[in-house]
Amino acid sequence: MNHANPTCFENKSNIPASLRRPFLIFSLAVAISVMQWSATTAFSLPGLTSTATAFQGALIGSTSNENVGHLSDTALGWNTEEYDTNNFHSGSNNYFVIPAGVTKVRVSGSVLWSANTNSGSRFLYTKTDNQFAPLGRALTANKKAPSYVMGQSVHSAVMNVSQGQIIRLHADQDSGITTSVIAGNNTWFAIQVVP
Repeated sequence: MNHANPTCFENKSNIPASLRRPFLIFSLAVAISVMQWSATTAFSLPGLTSTATAFQGALIGSTSNENVGHLSDTALGWNTEEYDTNNFHSGSNNYFVIPAGVTKVRVSGSVLWSANTNSGSRFLYTKTDNQFAPLGRALTANKKAPSYVMGQSVHSAVMNVSQGQIIRLHADQDSGITTSVIAGNNTWFAIQVVP
């Protein structure tokens, strides 16, 4: 081995055959250990900061269609949970409750409107503590053609929240008659904590 030449290991062909396999195994072990450590540990390097945090949020749905009357401002109901990491939702409550320690969230929702003989607009939006707030809340309005179902979704910005606040997903429409939101995989409400 040429100890005087610092570049002797630049090419693996310069590594003695007896050391190649142990060297490769050691290198792989170090790489795997670093990846496992970085996935579970907050660390900081000059110009680079990484903080790994577990996902927090909830996704809820419904097993029953829900009637929405003309200009009724209906808070939609939910009775199933796909997941709920922090008890945002409880039983058949039609809302999320902000738990202790959560200060920023993003919410989103989706509905499938039933077909009816009238057109008009369909509205989907969130309310916090029954107010059209906070800044960044979700809101959408769409015109609907008669005799067709229609999907509609909303997404908020990252919103400032505080413990105990209640967030609901509301639906409304101005077709002049009662229509409904169809239960199933297209109708849901979700919340995600933003670190």
